[in-house]
Amino acid sequence: MELQEQIKAYQAWVNSQLKKKSQQITDFGKDLRDGKALITIVEIISGQCLEKLNPRNEEEKKQNVAKVIDFMKSSGIKLPHVTTEEIVGGNVKSMMQLILALAAHFKPASIDGKKGETPTRQGFVSYREKKVASLQLEEKHKEMERSFEKDLSEIESLAIELQKILLLDSEGNLLSGANIEEDLVITRAELNLALEEKLKQEKELTGIQQKYKELSTSNSALLSRLKQQDEDLMLLRQQLLHSNLARDKLKSEKAELSVELDDMKDEMERYQSKYYEKELKCQQLDNQLVLEKTEHIRAMTRKKEEIKELQKQMNCHSPDAVFHDLRIPQSPVLRRSPALSRGSPTLSRKSPVSRNNPPRRRKLSENAQTRILYFTDRDMTPAMATISKRVGDITLGEFKSAIKKQGNYRYIFKALDPELGTVKEEVFRDDDVIPGWEGKIVAWVEEELNV
Repeated sequence: MELQEQIKAYQAWVNSQLKKKSQQITDFGKDLRDGKALITIVEIISGQCLEKLNPRNEEEKKQNVAKVIDFMKSSGIKLPHVTTEEIVGGNVKSMMQLILALAAHFKPASIDGKKGETPTRQGFVSYREKKVASLQLEEKHKEMERSFEKDLSEIESLAIELQKILLLDSEGNLLSGANIEEDLVITRAELNLALEEKLKQEKELTGIQQKYKELSTSNSALLSRLKQQDEDLMLLRQQLLHSNLARDKLKSEKAELSVELDDMKDEMERYQSKYYEKELKCQQLDNQLVLEKTEHIRAMTRKKEEIKELQKQMNCHSPDAVFHDLRIPQSPVLRRSPALSRGSPTLSRKSPVSRNNPPRRRKLSENAQTRILYFTDRDMTPAMATISKRVGDITLGEFKSAIKKQGNYRYIFKALDPELGTVKEEVFRDDDVIPGWEGKIVAWVEEELNV
């Protein structure tokens, strides 16, 4: 059975109960929402009275429905998961469950008067068939009544016409009696004829009035519907106006965004052109730097070759000839020497290049003092020590003896690289010479962690 047919069957059962109090519902899903009809059905089938409100708002509707549900719970009626909000909200399935629970518990008489019939699926099917048959029979009775009334009105009309004919003579004048009794009979006939005409006119007037009322009701309904349609049309026009305004606003915003997008594209192109220019300049600078670096390496290579050549010449020639060929000026140390100040025409015996006497450089290194600055992991302030050697002659083992650190450490020194500039150089072997920095030793002593 489809849902609409089930709703019709449940509505027919409800109307069969409400008919006992001259009430009726027309819409099953709407007329039960306020709870009034439900309370009436409970009073009819249970025989108990419940307080009923004439609801003017949703809260009072909920109160009526809650009274029905509370009554069913107190009476031990099983009601599976039906709430007040579902009934007031117009949930048709919940309404059907509630009606079915009431009918199954009390089993009142159905529409045709048989007891024990409940609005189950089979019961409603049989009821529907009986209802259709009864409606067909009623329709036939109504047709017979309408036909009988029509025939009766025709007979009455014929009787009236016949009575008129009998009251008139051959010339069309009213008959006159031979005596008073005949005149009385004629007068009564005329009076009856007038009363029949009056009744006929009243009946016609009543029909006209009924039709007028129906037309007035239809006219009011049409006017109300027309008014509602006008209001809906006005609302649609307002919504359309708002939609048009919103569309125009979106169009203007779209245009503004398009302009901004074009500006951003132009600005991006400008930035891209600037970026390409900068990148080209950087590439040119990189190329120039590579060239300069290459030239510098080549110059350093040439310098190294010249130094090697000079060393070869010094090894092959005597020291006096080397100094004479190179035209090297006298050393500041030699210039301050007393032997040279007395006008010695040649190099003194104490010259570094003298073969018979020890070089002066070794004597100076014996009196030299080199400062050592070194940093540790635990202290940010550098420690200082001294060693009696010149920079360039100090080995890693001598450095360790000077700082006196016990344990495993890494030794890193500040140095000058001819290509890279200032760097940090780590020294590993004790017999390696450690680099210096501007006449001193700068070092970092880091403790090695055993993993």
